[in-house]
Amino acid sequence: MSVLNFSIDPQMLAAIDKHKELQQMDGGLPTSLTENRAQQDRLAPYWSDGAPTVASVTDCTIPGAAGDMAIRIYRPVVVDPSAIILFLHGGGWARGTISTGDWACRAFAAETGFPVISLAYALAPENPFPAAVNDIRSAMNWCAENTGALGANGERVILTGTSAGANLSIGVALARRDLGESEPIGLGLLFGVFGHNLETDSYKAYGRGQYGLSYARMKQYFEWYVPEDVSPRHPWISPVNADLSALPPTFVGIAEFDVLRDDSFLLAGRLAAAKVPQTVRHYEGLAHGYAMFARGVPAARDALSETADFFRTVARTACT
Repeated sequence: MSVLNFSIDPQMLAAIDKHKELQQMDGGLPTSLTENRAQQDRLAPYWSDGAPTVASVTDCTIPGAAGDMAIRIYRPVVVDPSAIILFLHGGGWARGTISTGDWACRAFAAETGFPVISLAYALAPENPFPAAVNDIRSAMNWCAENTGALGANGERVILTGTSAGANLSIGVALARRDLGESEPIGLGLLFGVFGHNLETDSYKAYGRGQYGLSYARMKQYFEWYVPEDVSPRHPWISPVNADLSALPPTFVGIAEFDVLRDDSFLLAGRLAAAKVPQTVRHYEGLAHGYAMFARGVPAARDALSETADFFRTVARTACT
């Protein structure tokens, strides 16, 4: 795909610069993965300030594939009990926390009325593929078994995530289909990684990391996430290589200023070929990570609202 002459949204660029400023105020760029995760948690409250109102936010743990997992439950002011949203944060399968998805989770709960569960799945390199996939499968099973406690139908899960969380969302949908398990009723895939080709036009255009995510970081993430005895082209890792038939309706949110842009366009084409119902939105002024920076970027808030609209439509359609 050729590089087009779009201009980045000035507020998106200002948010990226603000995040760099916050990192410097916090002691600079971390030198270890452990420090990086801790810094993300420390900076997250800044980006959550002013997020949409929900009735309550509760932290607890649930059983996972290999031990207890932390979750955060966002309960909307007015509950629509017809579905639940399970949210998966980004961070290259190795970084990110529940806190980094806070604005998006609050927005989805407030705008759909569905309870939102944000999951702290197992992170690489300590827990490489398929640990996170198995954790998310366990979380979906827990939702189905706890409909009463959640106050909404936990058997009707909309699976969504950002970046690596988008990858895990479709990867889990494929895993559950292949294993004969109940599937999500919809997918929300925001600026995701869907293939192992690091030589696309978007990698070449933005791989220096001038807008955040870089070629070098994605290369490292794959090395951390994918075990030596597993191909990075495994369909649950690189879904552009998968048989995508029979997947649920899917929203694909594409950031223009993103090394992963072409992954999303390729996936959208493969979904269309497989006749999967989908909604594709190309956000020409936005960069990778726009959901996290919604506080300072009105266009990012609009993008999340479009995603929430899709979730409401999916839930209504699945009921008929």
